[in-house]
Amino acid sequence: MEIFFTNPEALEAAGVSHARTALERHGLHAGAPFILDDDGSYDVQLNRFLWSLPTLGVRSPNSWRAYALDLLTWARFLHEHRGKTVWHADRDDVTAFHRARRVSPDPTQVVSASTWNRAVAALDKFYTWAVDEELIGRTPFKYYESSRRIGSGQQVLVRNNRAMEKAAKRGDVRFLSVPRYASLRDIGLRGQLPAGVVDPSFRGRNAERNVVMAELLVTTGLRIEEAASLCWPELLTLASPNGLKSVPFDLAPPTAKRDKGRRIMLPNRVLRALVDYIEIERSLILDRWRARGCPLPAGAVLGSQADRRGVRMPMKDGRLRRVPWSRVPPGVRTRLYLVDEHGAPLGPACMWLGQEARTVSLSAWESVFVRASERCRAYGIDVAVTPHVLRHTFAVHLLSALIHEQIGSVDRHELTDGVYRRIIGDPLDHLRRLLGHASITTTYVYLDCTDQAQTLIDNAVDSWTSEVAQTAAQVVQEIHSLPPAEGVITW
Repeated sequence: MEIFFTNPEALEAAGVSHARTALERHGLHAGAPFILDDDGSYDVQLNRFLWSLPTLGVRSPNSWRAYALDLLTWARFLHEHRGKTVWHADRDDVTAFHRARRVSPDPTQVVSASTWNRAVAALDKFYTWAVDEELIGRTPFKYYESSRRIGSGQQVLVRNNRAMEKAAKRGDVRFLSVPRYASLRDIGLRGQLPAGVVDPSFRGRNAERNVVMAELLVTTGLRIEEAASLCWPELLTLASPNGLKSVPFDLAPPTAKRDKGRRIMLPNRVLRALVDYIEIERSLILDRWRARGCPLPAGAVLGSQADRRGVRMPMKDGRLRRVPWSRVPPGVRTRLYLVDEHGAPLGPACMWLGQEARTVSLSAWESVFVRASERCRAYGIDVAVTPHVLRHTFAVHLLSALIHEQIGSVDRHELTDGVYRRIIGDPLDHLRRLLGHASITTTYVYLDCTDQAQTLIDNAVDSWTSEVAQTAAQVVQEIHSLPPAEGVITW
């Protein structure tokens, strides 16, 4: 069994006319995974679950891949070791799967608790969906109920999968120090030597584009999916209000995780770098594209009159309508080509362009940082960076700065009930909103990574210990100063 991914462009390039329209009519979307058996057979119901992931709350293409991989691993295990399909699994199969994945005598086969829990969550969603679709009678998992307090203070019952391991640790947060990030940017991406001069042997393409993307990620905390979906008209006429160092920018909900748009702060320095990239490196790519006759890929969507607010696009009924950027999903953004009032192509709407003036894919961005990390390691700089590491780097350093600033703003004589929230709660909640986390508990992981937070904890413990010691000494002194009570023996 193997995983494949839906690629309308490849189908249309192979001569399948209107492939994208046909796929969308049947509920398929670009990047949707599907599983084929070794003999090429296609389980319609199994793959229908994978098609349905966007309607089940799973919106990220990376998550689609993870769900498909977990389902494939489970299906292979059942076929090879239990002689059955996913539709006939029972609780004994779950127990056997746990033994094989978590307590196998072969250490190369053992996965971490967090990886196991991720697989259980994916399979739980699959079997819950299958029960709802009346494809099976019950899931192969056992459950127990517990109560949880929600925001309003109300207690609600929650169903918990017993196969989950409570001992799973939170994932380690990998982030870069400022010097290591500078090495990644200058040596890995820009192609300099450690001495700070240009390496004449460097053959990297689009170096400044890659540097600007890294700067954007590390100064805003954007996910790579969010940053890669930016269209250049969205950034038109952005200006810092009242001379501030950053510009507020409202991220379009369709490009964000769980469709939760948010406001980020875009540093003026990064905004200027974006403009330079658009005017220089991106313009050169478009010049070469125009010299080839402005070829449009199959499935391209034409838009016009684009500005910061929106773009005029054709609807399914053939009419043109102005659509705000807040309603344009990533799948359309990557295919959107702008034209002028005469219909002449202006180029892709997406900010980031590769060769042939095509939008840079997420996998290509991952490869950019893999190669940059390898180049750094070749010079003895221990760096292993993905785009998400830069998001973590933003979070850790910003939280450190926020806590440091908040501690400095608190007067020692103001130690009241609201101090804890001011010192910890406010910075964490501010960071939560910038990162787009649904719950502040997700943001807590960064607290363990800040030197300032550890110092704060140490100082708090020391202060508490001193206070307890002083209070105990006062109590002892007061006891000894009391006159002996009748019938009480004193020592």
